Amino acid sequence: MAATLSHLDRSSGSRVRALLHQRWFNAAWRIALNIGAFMVLFQTYKMVRLTFVQRSQEIGFDNAERLISWQQRLHIFIEPDVQRWAMSHHFLIHALNWNYFLFMPAFYTYCGIAIAFAPVRFRHLRRVFLSSMLLALPWYAIFPLAPPRFMPSYGLIDTLAKFGPVPDKGGGMVKANHYAAMPSMHIGWTTIGACMVAAAIPWPRVGRAVAVAIVSWMCLTVVATGNHYILDIIGGWIIIGCAFGLANLSERYGPLALKNAPELAANALLTPSPHRDKSISRPVIRPETNRAGH
Repeated sequence: MAATLSHLDRSSGSRVRALLHQRWFNAAWRIALNIGAFMVLFQTYKMVRLTFVQRSQEIGFDNAERLISWQQRLHIFIEPDVQRWAMSHHFLIHALNWNYFLFMPAFYTYCGIAIAFAPVRFRHLRRVFLSSMLLALPWYAIFPLAPPRFMPSYGLIDTLAKFGPVPDKGGGMVKANHYAAMPSMHIGWTTIGACMVAAAIPWPRVGRAVAVAIVSWMCLTVVATGNHYILDIIGGWIIIGCAFGLANLSERYGPLALKNAPELAANALLTPSPHRDKSISRPVIRPETNRAGH
């Protein structure tokens, strides 16, 4: 009897290990597929945004002067002070430059974490991300804006060009539109990424604290490096708020609605489900009977 139970335990353990191995493989495949798709979408996004560059160059500086005037009236034109303070701390300005430089790799990392540990929430936030792209693009044509680093008359500089790691030349597969400061999707997409990380952390308070820290660090980054104004940050959050609304509507109505889809499990891909996998057999232990047949 003991030998039989030991054999069954080993068999069940092997199946559990095989199942976990399959889950890790599925997670890696989904991460690669989604991040690959995001990379293609991001280059397409930059390409569309680049079509507005001619008009942007013509009026981007006028809009920058106008926006700075608005911020001065609101007493929130703090970009020069923040940048001077950051540059007075050698380690800090380099850390902020690297944070800006590694923005997209960090976003892909947040996506990978959510795919692995919060797949259901990731699917919703993926809709939010796609919706934010659609909502942000028109604004680069409506209100092209030169970033603070293009306004040296206000004491602002390009910290990446001065301190590294590399100057922001808008490289990559598709050249960037430098006059697309409003809205700040560095802030918008970092907010989405922070939500992904928060969803993957099993302790809600810890998740929220981590998300706030991620977004706050990026807010300091974009201002101190001379890439965005305070109103750009607010604009990014407005876009994300609208993107959440659009994503919610798309889940309820239209061809991409989820109302007819089967209920998705709320458990993470790499977290054991409370519902036992039917493919894993468990030993059936019967009470011993008397050998005499009683």
